[in-house]
Amino acid sequence: MSSGGSNLSGRTLGQFEIMDEIGRGGMATVYRARQRSINRIVAIKVLPPALMHDPTFYERFTREVDVISHLEHPHILPIYDYGEAEGIPFIAMRYLAGGSMAQVMRRGLPPFDWLVKPLDQIGQALDYAHQQGVVHRDLKPGNILLDERDNAYLTDFGIARVLNSSLTGSAIIGTPAYMSPEQANALPLDARSDIYSFGIVLYELLTGREPYEAETPVALLLKHLNEPIPLLRERRPETPEAIEWVVQRATAKNPADRYASAGEMAAAYAAAVRGDSWNTPSAATPVAGARPRIESSSVLDEDSATITPPAVKTRRAPAPEAPEMMPVSGRRSRVPLILAAIALILAAVVVAGLLVSTSGPLEPVYVTPTPQIAAAPAAFPGGTAITGSGYSLTVPEGWVFADLSSPDQVVHRWQNGQDATVRLVRATGAETDGDFRALIDRYEAEHFPPGAFSRIDEATAPDGTVRRSYRLTGETAQGLEAGQTDVFFREAAPGLIALELYAADRWGNTLTPIYQQVLDSLRVTS
Repeated sequence: MSSGGSNLSGRTLGQFEIMDEIGRGGMATVYRARQRSINRIVAIKVLPPALMHDPTFYERFTREVDVISHLEHPHILPIYDYGEAEGIPFIAMRYLAGGSMAQVMRRGLPPFDWLVKPLDQIGQALDYAHQQGVVHRDLKPGNILLDERDNAYLTDFGIARVLNSSLTGSAIIGTPAYMSPEQANALPLDARSDIYSFGIVLYELLTGREPYEAETPVALLLKHLNEPIPLLRERRPETPEAIEWVVQRATAKNPADRYASAGEMAAAYAAAVRGDSWNTPSAATPVAGARPRIESSSVLDEDSATITPPAVKTRRAPAPEAPEMMPVSGRRSRVPLILAAIALILAAVVVAGLLVSTSGPLEPVYVTPTPQIAAAPAAFPGGTAITGSGYSLTVPEGWVFADLSSPDQVVHRWQNGQDATVRLVRATGAETDGDFRALIDRYEAEHFPPGAFSRIDEATAPDGTVRRSYRLTGETAQGLEAGQTDVFFREAAPGLIALELYAADRWGNTLTPIYQQVLDSLRVTS
């Protein structure tokens, strides 16, 4: 299939049950899927089967993805599995429910200070990858994903290289709108190319627009080679000058004039937001290619068309070792550019970005029943220990408690708004003579009636705990959003204890580790 091919929803690729499509790009489609072996929801990127016709593609594919799968950093999206099934190459990754930075921009321009955290996190991820000798090559807003708490994660390392090189044999790899001059010129790349793209991404996040506009990919590449970045304040007048200089330096045409690392660029942006001045380039570190502006406190270098601001104190991290590369001058002959343009036209139609969008709802991953041990563990970080009524339990701190008990059963509930609920019910078993399975069936009939809920599946742990998972579709009388509830049943003679863990779809997998700790803390005390 291609990006415009058939939809795989409802099919199975190996151990992955494809649920529905959540994103589509020029060369790949992304689905949410259930990994059956461990009951986990993932995002699975599916590549065109036609690529398998190239006898060398799969070897390159597995080699590139294997390298990326070993990048272990808190802000690099982890790869769970990769391979091919039914002739379709795929990559299974962690699912994130917060969408991408591209979607953030569609909701409006983010405030200057909001960007400090995600830029810092992506800067850390890039620096780690660069230390491992890996250059991203395709940094763009669509490849920066967010979780429910706006933590940022970098994805799609190496994928552009696999796809573009396999189709064209070209050294031009990436998305034209974000390419560094050396990348557009098919020169050897190092970490500084990613820093340029990082600066272009920052420009777009601040203005909602890419810096350059052109009718063809080749024309875009030529602008990256020759034209200075338009001033931010022409498109967002309230932009502080210090932020302007961060972008100008990150996108310098000459790699040697850029920040020494992505982390340094992110730190400079944070300082600019705070109003510190140390991030501003000094006379010793001019920004090549910046638009000339004559001000009373500035000196204009007419030969280089570069504005040199007044000298200020600078703090720079030591530059990482990098292979020598050919400098890209802003005053090159037009003849090589024309020749380069002719060559690039042949590859332009296939130089396209990959879209990794994770918009839309997603079921929370299933929490796993674990054997009950004798001693209750201490409250987990951010949790509150609850005792009494024949049980002990740790619940997330700050969730609102309600006692909904009646004469014949104990009902305790903790809520985080209307989209996340922990509920414990202790019910008697008089009407079923203590038959555990009959008790579970009666509980299901009372609390999860068909129509409002549908049972997904059931599992039994070694200690006898039974899990039944239910799907809630649409709103109910309780005003719950569409989502999933995992219910864990344990015997508590003469009845049972049921622990319900509900999360709306928009939480994605975020609550899974918290709910697992809640489940692990449950003890029947009498």
